[in-house]
Amino acid sequence: MGRKYLPVNREEPMFLPLDMRSWVPEGDFAWFLVDVAGQLDISAVEAGTSPGKGRPGYDPRMLVTLLMHAMSCGVLSSRQIEDRTRVDASFRIAAAGQVPDHSTLCRFRNRTGGEDGPLEDLFTQVLWVCAVAGLGRLRVISVDGSKIWADASKEANRTLEGLRKLSRKVLDGAAAADGDCDCQGHGHGEAAGGEGGGCACCDGGMLPGLGLCGPAVLPRGWGGASREERIAAALSDLEAVREAEEAARREEGAAYLAKVKSGEVPPGPVPAGVAVPVAEIALERAVAAQVAKCDAYDRRVTASGGPGVRGPRPAPPDQAASVQRCRERLAAARKARAAQASEAGQGPPGGDSGKGKGKRNKKPPRPVRNITDPDSRAMHCTRNGTVQACNCQLPRSDDGLFLAARATQDTGDAAQVKPALADAAAAQEIIAAGHQAGGHPAAWSRAGTVAYDAGYFSEKNCTAEGPGRLIATGSWTSAESEGPHTPACQHHDPRDQMAHNLSTRQGRDIYRRRAPLSEGGFSFLKDKIGLRRFSMRGLPLAQAELTLAATVSNLMLLHRRLPGLP
Repeated sequence: MGRKYLPVNREEPMFLPLDMRSWVPEGDFAWFLVDVAGQLDISAVEAGTSPGKGRPGYDPRMLVTLLMHAMSCGVLSSRQIEDRTRVDASFRIAAAGQVPDHSTLCRFRNRTGGEDGPLEDLFTQVLWVCAVAGLGRLRVISVDGSKIWADASKEANRTLEGLRKLSRKVLDGAAAADGDCDCQGHGHGEAAGGEGGGCACCDGGMLPGLGLCGPAVLPRGWGGASREERIAAALSDLEAVREAEEAARREEGAAYLAKVKSGEVPPGPVPAGVAVPVAEIALERAVAAQVAKCDAYDRRVTASGGPGVRGPRPAPPDQAASVQRCRERLAAARKARAAQASEAGQGPPGGDSGKGKGKRNKKPPRPVRNITDPDSRAMHCTRNGTVQACNCQLPRSDDGLFLAARATQDTGDAAQVKPALADAAAAQEIIAAGHQAGGHPAAWSRAGTVAYDAGYFSEKNCTAEGPGRLIATGSWTSAESEGPHTPACQHHDPRDQMAHNLSTRQGRDIYRRRAPLSEGGFSFLKDKIGLRRFSMRGLPLAQAELTLAATVSNLMLLHRRLPGLP
C-alpha cells in the first residue's frame, strides 16, 4: 500500500491575514521587546540624534527596538537588517512597518556609540528591570574575558619603523602633488615620525601632509577615517608608547645607579641603560681596593722592618684578577651599547619583526599598531593563534545575568581584577535598588564569591580589596600548596591560601559554577547573538556594540525566565 502525501499546489492563491501582526504569536520575543523598549527612558539617545531638515526622521525608540531585535536574531549587518524589515514579519513589528535604509541604521549606531554613551544608560535600565523581576542573584559572580575579533586583519600591523616608512610615502605623494618643498638637507618626509625635526615642511614629524595637527584620536571610531588618519594615529600611539617605555627605563636606571653609588648592591640584572656607568664604578672600586691592599702590605712591611710579614705581596692593579674581570665586564657593556645603537631604527616594516632563525636567537616581538583599526591589538587566541581583537570582560551573576560589559586593549586578564570588582560593585547597587523596588529579599543582592580562571591568578589579585574570590592557581605550585589541607589551616602566602580555599568542599562547589556561567555566556554571545567579530571599528564603537549585545542577552534571559520568576 503506497503512502499518501498532502498535495502541493503552488498555483493556489495565498491569502494574507487582515493584520500582518497575526503572523507573530503573542509570546514572541518581538512583542516582549516592544513592550520593554516602550517603557525605557531614551532621552539620552534622543539627545544624540536630530531629525535634521527635510522629511521627518525615524523615531529613535523604533531604531533602538529594531537594532535590539536584529541582534537577538543574530543579524548584525545594517544591510541585512534593511532586507529583513522587508520580508520578516517580526522585523516589521519591531520597525513598526517602516523600512529604514542601511545608511540610517549605520549612522544611528555610530551616533549612539561611545564610552558612557546612551547605550550604557539603556544597559543600566534593563539591569534594573531584570532585578525588579527577580533576576540578579549574586551568590556567585563569575568573571572571564574572551577575545572578540576586530574588523581588521593582523596583516595590517606595523612596527614603529614600518609606520614611519608609510608616513614618508604619504608625504612623498603630497610633495609630488604640491610641487617643490622647503626641505633642506633631507628628502621630503624623512623627518616624519622622527625624534628631532626643525623642518617646517615636515613639521618635526607631525605629518602635516595627513591633514592632522597632533595625535589623531577619533571619538566615534575609525570606520570613516582615511588611511592617512589611521597611519598618523597608529604612529603617534607607538611614539607615545616608546617615549613612556624610555622614560620608565631611564627612571629605573637612575634609581639603580643611585643605589650603586651609595654602596648598595641592588638585586636583579643591571638595567641596560646604565650598564656602562655601573661597570665603570665597579672598575674604579676594584682598582681602589687593590691599591689599598698593596698599600696595607707595604705599611706592614715597613712596620716590621722587613722579613716579618707573612704571605706574598698583592698583585698590582693592572694584573689583579678582580680588576681584569671588571674590565671585561666594562668592555662587554660598551660593546652591547654600541650594538644597540647601531641596531636602533632598523627592522622590517611589518608586524613580524624581531624574529630570529632559531628559538635561542628569537628576539622579543616589537610593539605594533594596526593601520586598519588602531584601537585593536594583536592577541593570542587558544584556537586560532594570534588574532586582531579586543579583550572583552563580562561579569555574570549566578542566574546568568550580565552585570557589565567592557572592551579593553589589554592582551591578558591579570590586570582586569580590580576593574571587574568595580563593575560588579556598581551593578550590585543597581540590582539592590531593583530588588527593593520589586519586594525581593535583600540577601539576593548581597555579593558572595567572585570566581576567576587561572588567567587572573597573581599574589596581588589574591589580596586585592573587595568581596571574597576564588582564582584558579593554574600550574603554580609550592611546598605548602600541595597539601594536605585541613579546614582550619592558614598560610602566610596568599597564593597558598587560595589553593587551600579551592581544595575545600565549599570552594569546589562554588568554583564549579564558573565554567557554565562564563563560558556559557560567551557561547551565547557568539553563537546566538553572532558577536564573533565586531562590525564597527574603534574601541568606543566596539564597547557600544558589546554593551548592546549584553543588554539584548539580559532581555532574552528575562523573557525566558519570566514565567517562572516570583
